[in-house]
Amino acid sequence: MIDELKNKPYLTPFEVAQWMMVSPVTVRGWAQKGLLQAEVTPGGHRRFRYEEVARFARQWNPLGHKGPPRVLIVDDDRAVIGFLKELLEGGKHPVVVETASDGFEAGRKAHTFSPDIVLLDLMMPGIKGDEVCRQIKQKPGLAPVRVIAMSGYLSAENEAQLLAAGADACLSKPIDTARLYKVMGLERL
Repeated sequence: MIDELKNKPYLTPFEVAQWMMVSPVTVRGWAQKGLLQAEVTPGGHRRFRYEEVARFARQWNPLGHKGPPRVLIVDDDRAVIGFLKELLEGGKHPVVVETASDGFEAGRKAHTFSPDIVLLDLMMPGIKGDEVCRQIKQKPGLAPVRVIAMSGYLSAENEAQLLAAGADACLSKPIDTARLYKVMGLERL
């Protein structure tokens, strides 16, 4: 997809969102905060120069940590946690991984571990993933965290709920590892 965009001098918020694997609302937020430079058309629409988006993509780190991305895996299935932890720690990109087995532990670890990315299961006992996502996104200092929701029961309705709660992307289980790396942005490193 990035190759298709190289021939375009300006990109729409939707095209930037596809490239960065986030929602267009996130892209507009980056522009409003001055993190990603935009030009405004006479009609009031934001457009982004390809070179500016490429620069931003190379430098993007949600919380500004130095060093490898910090990933919090939240799932009540120990096998899924083990698989994802081994996958990420054994990959070609260095990643610091922490785990939580329920939404309450996830909330606590989101503050103490300060993740860049949260891999969040939708269906957990106690508190559902969409509520955990909402709480993470509403906490000062945690709003930039990329939340990637996962579910074995991903439906259009569930996906809409998760995106409304602030998730940046939704993946179906079993996890397609190539798509996971792409959504996490690890193929850019």
